Amino acid sequence: MKKREEIYHMTAKEMTRLKVAERLIDGEIRVKDAAEVLGLSTRQVKRIKKKVRLNGPGATVHGNRKRKPVNATENKLKDLVVELKRKKYTGTNFSHFAELLAEREGITLSQPTVHRILRDAGIVSPKKKKKIRAHRYRKRKDCPGMMVQLDASPYCWLGGYDLSLHGAIDDASSNILGLYLCKEETLEGYFEVARQMIKGPGIPISTYSDKHTIFFSPKDKLTVDDQLEGKLEPYTQFSAAMSELGVTMIPAGSAQAKGRIERLWGTLQDRLVQEFILNGIKDIESANKFMAGYIKKFNRRFSVVPKGEPVFRKLGKSTGLDYILCRKISRKLDGGSAFSYRRKYFQLISAGKPAATIPRSKISVLTSSRIGVKASYSGKVYSVAMLEARPKVAMDIFKEKVRRRKLPKKPAASHPWRSSYPGGFAYDRSDPDIAKSLFDSTLAWNPDNQ
Repeated sequence: MKKREEIYHMTAKEMTRLKVAERLIDGEIRVKDAAEVLGLSTRQVKRIKKKVRLNGPGATVHGNRKRKPVNATENKLKDLVVELKRKKYTGTNFSHFAELLAEREGITLSQPTVHRILRDAGIVSPKKKKKIRAHRYRKRKDCPGMMVQLDASPYCWLGGYDLSLHGAIDDASSNILGLYLCKEETLEGYFEVARQMIKGPGIPISTYSDKHTIFFSPKDKLTVDDQLEGKLEPYTQFSAAMSELGVTMIPAGSAQAKGRIERLWGTLQDRLVQEFILNGIKDIESANKFMAGYIKKFNRRFSVVPKGEPVFRKLGKSTGLDYILCRKISRKLDGGSAFSYRRKYFQLISAGKPAATIPRSKISVLTSSRIGVKASYSGKVYSVAMLEARPKVAMDIFKEKVRRRKLPKKPAASHPWRSSYPGGFAYDRSDPDIAKSLFDSTLAWNPDNQ
């Protein structure tokens, strides 16, 4: 009977052990020499020698060879993961897809396992890996609240056309402090982000942003009114609000300088868009409501443990935040406690009646989508009522002005203008005689007395 031949697939390490064991069995080398060659103890070498003598060459092959691991992923589960990626979660990157499997499908797999399954299926991650130019690294702030980065990102967040997502991120912890979506980059969008931040962790020490005219005025010189108020630089509506809150604004010289929030946009453009699609969000209002909860989820995933304690300040209970985060335009009152604003006339109202004010007094008109139109006068905020026409001055005030008007004075009866002479002004009769004597005088014609 022909002897059966067996073929073993061995590694180089296993082949070395087999050859040393065979020479040891043949008595060509000692156990001590074999242990030194294999880098094993003499006890382990004796075990290998015994296994080869009893089981043959296959004894040096690892026992788990061709054996399925206990923790191996089943083929049905692999097929399900690939199907979900191709049909339901097409646009997600591999890491985000692994998180969504655990969150929405109840499939808990490690990220390397998901990566391996998708790569074996020929699926490529949509997240491109670009070569990044080396830039000077700016160290994180030690404490949350020391610096907050502000910016907006135009992108097809809901598909179809570009919308601007306004955001704020803490420099120390990488926590998102506020997100607000609107049609374009506006002052109102940054006010809403600031409101979320202040009502959440609190007021930061400083902000870091680009040199957009929303943040910094393009004017170099201060007006006379600004100088009298003690301002050191021209304010925008946003910088005036931050100054009132005691926040220092720092301009960034380049996009790389505020890289923290620039990288945030890359992450959100990859993840947040897919979250909108999966949750059926198609309008701006629904997106803003959804992001209030999504911020907490994002911070749990990407936040960094800071070195120090937070230094955010809480807003005072008596401080009206809506009256700070709004547009403020200067106007002057007329005699009827009214002012003009955008070709309309408004009147200050107090207790249902026109407020008592001093004419020509300076006021600040406060406007925003939250408070509408208000007016600040002498440190107090008043409601206003729109008038159909410009208010007329009261008659008693008009009569008082007439009384105070200076009337022309009538000349007295003895005034030269009231003389009875037909020529108007009368000369004394002696005047012509004096004039004639002077004319006939020799001194008048000989001034040098010659």
